[in-house]
Amino acid sequence: MNYYLLKPEVAGGIGESSELTYENGMIKDVLFLEYEMYGWLGDELLCTHPCWIVTEDLRDTILKENLRGIDFREMLMTKSEEFIDLYGNVELPHFVELLCEHSYEENQNNLKYDFYYDKYKYLVVSEKALNAIKKHKLKYCEIEKL
Repeated sequence: MNYYLLKPEVAGGIGESSELTYENGMIKDVLFLEYEMYGWLGDELLCTHPCWIVTEDLRDTILKENLRGIDFREMLMTKSEEFIDLYGNVELPHFVELLCEHSYEENQNNLKYDFYYDKYKYLVVSEKALNAIKKHKLKYCEIEKL
């Protein structure tokens, strides 16, 4: 089975009400995510290091396809002043955090899931997962075959 490295659109950043733990000056865990939207080109898979978020519709497709190796968690979506200046009070779809549970490098000899993260915290997906994601808007995501 083929796997692909995804580098989604970065439409925002980690907001002030996020709850994080750190190790050696780097984010170790995100206990609660506030994604502060700065600008959005419309993709349904977004990121801000080390987090990924998806629209509720994309989440539903992933669940319907029985894709493995991830979980989802509610999060808070906010709009920056910059976003409001650029887009006004445009309504955003409901997003949820996508939690990837397995390292691609650690499982490379026994890949049995559809979602992994790599050593740089990029998302790695199976061809089946990529096909499901591509049913949704994914215009600004870089996709590289591994």
